[in-house]
Amino acid sequence: MIEEKRLIRKLRQQDEQALETLIRTYTPYLSTVIYRAAGNGLTREDTEEIISDAFVSLWQNAERLDPEKGTIRSYLAGTVRNLAYKHLRDRKSELSLDELGTEISGTLVTATPDETLWQAVAELGEEDCEIFIRFYRYRETLKDISKAMNMKVPTVKTRLSRGKAKLKKILTEEGQ
Repeated sequence: MIEEKRLIRKLRQQDEQALETLIRTYTPYLSTVIYRAAGNGLTREDTEEIISDAFVSLWQNAERLDPEKGTIRSYLAGTVRNLAYKHLRDRKSELSLDELGTEISGTLVTATPDETLWQAVAELGEEDCEIFIRFYRYRETLKDISKAMNMKVPTVKTRLSRGKAKLKKILTEEGQ
């Protein structure tokens, strides 16, 4: 909580280093939150835009942050979740008649192998999903992940190993 209070104080002083620290720390987690909220409904660019908007909101609303009422992490998670839902609603209202016809008729577009994999990763649970995204998508080191998630390096390794086994099971069950 002391670190949280210090970061909020620095944000209020418009300290860009504090914002950079938060961006490095929370971007992979926020990607996980967005993916769990929207699935494949958003592009990578949409996700990046939503995350950027959330950090802009944090920067602009630093004076309103109260560490007694919540954490920066929860503020950012709520912000990206709401922005993702809004983006999906806006996109749905912009669908063409052809796209609506496809949806209504129940025709499913086959997911690419990459999409299928990341859908399975999302099924691992929030923490494991975040570890996978940090390690495989953002190429963070085990040490950096353990520090950001307040875990020991062997714990991160174990969760990656167990997660791979769970993924194999999930993906082979889907293929049957």
